[in-house]
Amino acid sequence: MAMLLYPEKSIRYLYEVGNYGGIRRAAEALDVDPAAISRQLSQLAREMQLPLLERRGRNVVLTEAGKLLAEDYAHTHQRRSQLDRQLKDLRHKRGGSIKLRVGQGMVDEVVRHVLQPFSQTYPDVFIDILSGDMQTTVSLIAKGDVDMAVGFGPIGPPGLKCLSFHRGPICAVVHSQHPIADYSQIEVAELVNYSLIGMDKNFGIQSYMNAMFSQEGFIFSPAYSCNLFSSAIALSQAGMGIAFMTAKVVKDDLIAKNLVAVPIHHRIARESQCHLLRSADHRFTPAAQHLWQLLVTFFEGTAGAV
Repeated sequence: MAMLLYPEKSIRYLYEVGNYGGIRRAAEALDVDPAAISRQLSQLAREMQLPLLERRGRNVVLTEAGKLLAEDYAHTHQRRSQLDRQLKDLRHKRGGSIKLRVGQGMVDEVVRHVLQPFSQTYPDVFIDILSGDMQTTVSLIAKGDVDMAVGFGPIGPPGLKCLSFHRGPICAVVHSQHPIADYSQIEVAELVNYSLIGMDKNFGIQSYMNAMFSQEGFIFSPAYSCNLFSSAIALSQAGMGIAFMTAKVVKDDLIAKNLVAVPIHHRIARESQCHLLRSADHRFTPAAQHLWQLLVTFFEGTAGAV
């Protein structure tokens, strides 16, 4: 069978199964029915007349044949993404394009302190700004769909070039009339006595909160869960619970929205980190390299590299 006739959708599913270590996890990431992926891969294996998957413990891994197909898909996808960008630049007569992914809560400061000066130096460069969770960010960088990213989480992900910076302390954000508003700091054990506002499980801040509560022998049980920091701030401002963010995220809202940020007295809260991420193999254009350096300089100036 000629390569051009290989079913691209099925090979993409194969690549994602190998990437996520299982059909169900890949299906969740792609928002596809696991049974549909299983059928496609079974059909692909029959057409190839080769086994493409094998089970190792609880995980599913690719066979040698599966790896060859997945690697070809990855290389082809990267080339097509680069071609698409080049054609888009020509279509709009732009001076290049950069895809930047920024974790929620850091968009405002990246725009004001990094993108604004960048646009003065490279006014014709198109910047595609995305936002989302760390796991998806890592996958997109690995596939060449994102040039660089600013993420927030307990550890820098493996397999990428990563610069990490202190971001803490993580604070309990409350209305100024809340019972803990006058505290100089608060213990995790005290937080369990109040209504808590959690974030979606993919948020780095939620990973930190879960880790702190677990270390102290508690389960983080929120009264509300949000997928936007603005929603958590609104709930906190209404006096409906305690939100959790670094003070940097809500600095401008503290006075304007009558909020107070009380540091959490815990090692994890003090040592929270953000990460600058890029592929170790991806060569930057001069514009992208300049943007990367502006990001590094900004985060070095507001925190300490670790």
